[in-house]
Amino acid sequence: MEIYLYTEPGCGACIEAKSFLKSRGISFAERDVRANPEYLRILTDEMDSCTLPTLVAGDAIISGFDEEMYQRLPVAIPFKNRLPSDDSEL
Repeated sequence: MEIYLYTEPGCGACIEAKSFLKSRGISFAERDVRANPEYLRILTDEMDSCTLPTLVAGDAIISGFDEEMYQRLPVAIPFKNRLPSDDSEL
């Protein structure tokens, strides 16, 4: 599942959201709405949001940084932490 985090420079809640995701090893693509006008258009027109950060994970959209909601995100185990199955080739 692809995860996108819409942010802008100087946004304290955006910094908290990025820190939270990174601390849990959750991969995400940051979309800076000031650096790329297309990201701002997607945020405002397609998602009808003007709140930053806005996190998009599959069908879920979380406006603002809500740690409780972020904790509910499904997280894939990073490949380096997976144990090989008995039938896997090394």
